Amino acid sequence: MSEDNLLDFKQEGRITIGTIHSASVLDALNVTEFGQEAVDYVKKHRGVHLLLNFERVGYLSSAVLTELLRIKEAAESNGGSLRLCSLNTDIRKVFEITNLDKVFVIYEGTDTAVKRYERSLDIEAQEKAWTNNDEED
Repeated sequence: MSEDNLLDFKQEGRITIGTIHSASVLDALNVTEFGQEAVDYVKKHRGVHLLLNFERVGYLSSAVLTELLRIKEAAESNGGSLRLCSLNTDIRKVFEITNLDKVFVIYEGTDTAVKRYERSLDIEAQEKAWTNNDEED
């Protein structure tokens, strides 16, 4: 991990955890850099299931919401997905007020998030298999 990076990526099973470094990382000055770093990672890792960890983030500008939508779109168009975890109460309220809590799957803590994310991938795979079997019948 470089000193200049805003995210640290760690693989845990099928899930890649992207931990945001500091409480002030998502201010208006570096929000585009954050978004580009995440999008670049997603584009280099086809099919990545990215869990963005906000445990160290105390504040985020509204511009981050646009970047998160861009990251989500990049992940999905590249065969992957994006989920969020460990949002503090104030940040969680921003997602609820803007109804983005309906757009993003948000988990509480990282450990629980990884387990639930893995489980959701299993369920999606089962449903896809069932759908394919129904089409063949």
